[in-house]
Amino acid sequence: MILAHFAAFCHAQSAYEEILADLSRSASNYMAYPGPSQQQLTPPPPGMTPFYLSHYGRHGSRFHSKISIYDAPYLTLVRADSLGKLTALGRDVMHRLDVIRRDADDRWGELTTLGGEQMRQIARRMTKRFPELFTGEARVEALSTTLPRCVLSMQHTLLELQQQNTRLSICFNASHRDMDFLNHQDKELMALKFNKEANAVYLPYLKQHDSCPRLMESLFNDTAYIAHQVDDGQLSMQLILVAAIMQNTELGRTVSLYDLFTPDEVYRLWKTGNLRWYIGWGAAPVNGGIQPYTQCTLLRRLIADADSCISSPQTHVQLRFGHETVVMPLVCLLNIDGYGLTTDDYDHLDSLGWVNYRIFPMAANLQFVFYRRHAYDRDVVFKVLLNENEATLPLPSNIAPYYRWSDFRRYCLELLEKGESALARIHQHSVSP
Repeated sequence: MILAHFAAFCHAQSAYEEILADLSRSASNYMAYPGPSQQQLTPPPPGMTPFYLSHYGRHGSRFHSKISIYDAPYLTLVRADSLGKLTALGRDVMHRLDVIRRDADDRWGELTTLGGEQMRQIARRMTKRFPELFTGEARVEALSTTLPRCVLSMQHTLLELQQQNTRLSICFNASHRDMDFLNHQDKELMALKFNKEANAVYLPYLKQHDSCPRLMESLFNDTAYIAHQVDDGQLSMQLILVAAIMQNTELGRTVSLYDLFTPDEVYRLWKTGNLRWYIGWGAAPVNGGIQPYTQCTLLRRLIADADSCISSPQTHVQLRFGHETVVMPLVCLLNIDGYGLTTDDYDHLDSLGWVNYRIFPMAANLQFVFYRRHAYDRDVVFKVLLNENEATLPLPSNIAPYYRWSDFRRYCLELLEKGESALARIHQHSVSP
């Protein structure tokens, strides 16, 4: 009942209302981690205490990963300025973009100061919410993908845990050997993301929603120049991408680009990104609804790790650090909070509850917290936290938001059987003469 009230409260506002209240939400995967909206967690069943925490988290806030994202809109305005085609606002935006790109120079994809602090805050809340897991010489294991921003996110987390309890037994690693499950990318499946059928849906939708003629006329002083020399939709998307990342940097405290857009324009541009993420990583029927199966390898590892820790009388914490392109499809694969949605009503995707920034902001994380009555209890229950908020699973439970591990394990094995069969067919087809 508590969870039902909480979920209703959290999603009482539509995505449109949420974005208009805070434009930074339109940043999608570039949204800075907001922290949990649920402050009071549901108590476990009587007599049960946490003994295992299994976690997968995205790295914290970062800069854009490519110089071209910063340079593209800047160079468009520089060229127009050289021809005398910019308004006063256009020249101001050009100068702002120059400041932004210089601030990001040689820092592409790097963790920001805010990103490190996000990881420390998440770690701090873990120890406060589940103190039984972090007492004495409790063992904490951590693995990261090999990208520096992920390794640093892991280090910030572990440093905070160590600061909370200097006696913790901590081991960590970042090895290419673990990349197959920490950041599994199936080449054949990836090739199907935006196949002919998907592009036939997405490209017209993009063209319909990415145009911002009012914005173009505020930046350029010649309508003929706009018509023949400026790609309205492309420049609008380029500017909104730079606007989106600024909330993750120190410079974002003083420099913004969101003022260039009306709230309706921001929402409309966000909808194109929401659909892109749904088609590319969700269970969109237009490309077979199979993209979440990219995380079968990780899910099988999560089950094996959980089985091992359940059989042990000790407490365990296992932390894994990676990327939003893992968090998103894993959430969809498990149908957490209904994100396994399958629909072809693409224009109302957000009204149906599929809202990307609720899944994978910077520092997004999944925490599976396991409970039992004593060290040899095998009637284990657990709950899942999505971004530190209690989440739902498509399983019956008379103790929700807690679920029985045996039920969830069976559910996952059925998913894996279905997913791995689908992947086998795709791989077999790709190698057929």
